[in-house]
Amino acid sequence: MIIRKATISDATFIALVVVEALGDDIMERYPEHIGGQDRRKLELLADSIRWDDTLYSWRHTIIAQDNDGESLGALVAYKGDDYIQMRKRTFSMLDEIITFDVEGMDAEAQPGELYIDSIAVAPNARGRGIARQLLQYGIGVAREMRLPAVLACEPNNHVAKALYESLGFKHEGELFIFGHHYLRMLSE
Repeated sequence: MIIRKATISDATFIALVVVEALGDDIMERYPEHIGGQDRRKLELLADSIRWDDTLYSWRHTIIAQDNDGESLGALVAYKGDDYIQMRKRTFSMLDEIITFDVEGMDAEAQPGELYIDSIAVAPNARGRGIARQLLQYGIGVAREMRLPAVLACEPNNHVAKALYESLGFKHEGELFIFGHHYLRMLSE
């Protein structure tokens, strides 16, 4: 397996990762069972990913792939310095599919930190340590930048929380995002 920087041609895979990270089982259903609203959601999200200055931009993403070039997982992470501006741009592009109160949402990322926004692994590649390797890479990038790495964890996702804690993340407050409460976790 290799970890590489994403390219613009990875937009659809990154869209799957972002939706999956938000708790949808879209990767399990793709492509055979994706239609209607789900297809539209992926198309809009992939379009926003092709831009340089959106939250989920391909420029903020690393991809894990096998030796045959199949994408196995991805991690989206960005500096918090331009978060509010990127969020406005991203959410304005996605307003057709947004079902939560954007104005009532906490800022996920803060200036002076690297925010790990989304991480997911394809169903056929789970259980092989890929998420751990992607997170270790992201933490390494944060350290090179001399920034703490921060992420949001769904409180009842005990498997993810255990993984994050094993990598040095500590619970440091809460976030209200996408209509739900999450744990804010920090690794310095």
